[in-house]
Amino acid sequence: MAITLSTLESYMVDEGLKYSQHDDYIRTSFATDLYRDQDGDPSVFIIARVEEDGEYFKLMAPNLYHYPPDGENCSEVFRILLGVCWRSKLIKYEYDERDGEIRAIVEFPLEDGTLTGKQFLRCLNGLVQIIDEYHAAIATAIAGGQASLDEAEDTADNIRKAEKVLRAAGVDRNRMAADPDGILRFEE
Repeated sequence: MAITLSTLESYMVDEGLKYSQHDDYIRTSFATDLYRDQDGDPSVFIIARVEEDGEYFKLMAPNLYHYPPDGENCSEVFRILLGVCWRSKLIKYEYDERDGEIRAIVEFPLEDGTLTGKQFLRCLNGLVQIIDEYHAAIATAIAGGQASLDEAEDTADNIRKAEKVLRAAGVDRNRMAADPDGILRFEE
């Protein structure tokens, strides 16, 4: 049965997602709460790719981080990256030892099966959520510190709880502002 880029595109259209289609991949991006790209922007871009005549599916977030192959905190960086893979079940982190690129990826063979829209969206949302959730720990390790996956999970969980409370109260987070004293106020 396999899958095609056109089918993946239809899933994105059905969900109302913005994307661009290129020769052999689809590119999209998502806003993040914690993750910051190399320019400091709160977003992650994702590439969806179909290989082996539609029998293999890849969803990746390239260039998330860069860590030099001769970096002084290699064991901590790799401990954290592997720890995320252990805890998440969905994604794995890849490291290019030639240039230091770190990317996150979801990939699996479809062979004679297909990928449903629900499966695709779970992979897409899961990839973004996991990148965002563990960013603090990965960034700390890359910066040379001792990182904690538990603390990263707690921080992400607290942000999700706050978002839920704000939504329940009917507050638009984009309309909140902090005054110079650090006190939040809600604008009408």
